[in-house]
Amino acid sequence: MSRRSGLFALAFGSGFAVLAIEIAGARLIAPVFGLSAVPWTAVIGVILTALALGNHFGGRLADAGKVPLSRILVVAGFTGLLPVLGAGVPWVARSVLGFIPGAVVSALVLFAPPVLCLGAVVPYLVRADTESLETIGRRAGDISAAATTGSIAGSFVTGFFLLPAMPLPVLLGLTAGALFVMAWAASRILGEGGFGGGVLMAALVGPAVGLLASGTPPDTLHAEQTLHTSVRVTERTWADGSRVRELWQNGGSSSAEYVASGAPAHVYARASLEIVRPFVAEMEQVLVLGGAALTLPVALVAESDDLRVDVVEIDPEVTRLAEAYFTYGEAPRPAIDVIHEDGRVFLRAPARYLGRAAGDPETRASGAGAPQYDLIYLDVFDHLLTVPWTMVTREALADMAALLDEDGIFMANVLSPLEGEGRVFLQRLRATLESVFGDVRVYLADPTLDAGATQNLVVLATVDPSLLPPLDRPQTSVTGEGRPFTDAWAPVEYLQAKVFLEGLRWR
Repeated sequence: MSRRSGLFALAFGSGFAVLAIEIAGARLIAPVFGLSAVPWTAVIGVILTALALGNHFGGRLADAGKVPLSRILVVAGFTGLLPVLGAGVPWVARSVLGFIPGAVVSALVLFAPPVLCLGAVVPYLVRADTESLETIGRRAGDISAAATTGSIAGSFVTGFFLLPAMPLPVLLGLTAGALFVMAWAASRILGEGGFGGGVLMAALVGPAVGLLASGTPPDTLHAEQTLHTSVRVTERTWADGSRVRELWQNGGSSSAEYVASGAPAHVYARASLEIVRPFVAEMEQVLVLGGAALTLPVALVAESDDLRVDVVEIDPEVTRLAEAYFTYGEAPRPAIDVIHEDGRVFLRAPARYLGRAAGDPETRASGAGAPQYDLIYLDVFDHLLTVPWTMVTREALADMAALLDEDGIFMANVLSPLEGEGRVFLQRLRATLESVFGDVRVYLADPTLDAGATQNLVVLATVDPSLLPPLDRPQTSVTGEGRPFTDAWAPVEYLQAKVFLEGLRWR
């Protein structure tokens, strides 16, 4: 390898490492902060700030010629282990500082130090590659292009291949190890000297630490990273003494069922079944948006032998875990068809997916009209309590209403406090629902909870206000207020962040 090719390789490697840290880092803090706009903004903002500072100070260090690039990359290797060793930092940061400041500080502590060092790489390499002032522009452009190409490769390879292939601590440990290898290579390519086999031995420390940190707690049956989410399956004893198996996605419990019976354990699922039970006998077709471990669809089918349920679940790996660890997989479920697609995409052309899960190519290709559902149940979350904004706009809800039979029912599971600034999302959501449906009700899943606690609420709506009789269950007094959410303006994540800013509590 020529010297110049070596410089390009170092630039490429630095760009790749930055994006690996950024993408894996966002997943690392997802169990605490989710993957909404707030944590992504914190991570991206901190990464870019660290890169800018690294460029600034790296240029001055390169001109001074006192600190070799290889030393800076060794520091990058050691600080690259911070995300592996500091897994508890995000929990402490959110507890002490709150939601948004906690996300920013977590990113500063865990990801800024190695990226600051990596930001210094390009100025060093530009200086090393410059032979005369006449070519400095071209040389700087070439090195920068190599680093940017590395970032492009790092984004695709990390997101599409590395994340699903290995635990996060291992991925981050391998990245730290690669930085030690780059330090060794830099000492050779730039003729800095001073590094031998010791640095290459240090490169093994990162993966080793990652492997040690990737162990799962005793109550965890399975843990992995998919293209869509950080997922775990646990089995533990709840406070009431019941043994419960749960599916966790990005730190939130998305499905829970009692081990002894397979029945839903989440209070919202039990409340939803109680609400819909008087109507189930008359239903034939149900659509569930957000399947998770398919606990609710299984429970719905158990209520009626004639019921068929279409489930739209974006992540096929989650369905695989439902088959492997939950009641759904204990027997054939011909009445449940699982369609792996984004919910909003499905709503645009539902006829395209008819028969797909059942393997019926004739139905799929026939272009049959859109189905008419007796019940549509919306149960989608990004993290803890954040709902994907694309699923709660007036346009999305209108698409759902269009798929309902003339006497069909819309239901949804949402999380919100009933007082304080945290209820603003619920007010805006209700206003959006009322712009589409003629009758909107929001029932308390657990009436014993304090109004200031974040709690499950079961939304019930119909196009015709005369369809539903009064139900013997308390409703929230929170009314619809504000401008309805639309595809052009739906600040859902900002509004739900108010819950965290006020102090999230569950009781």
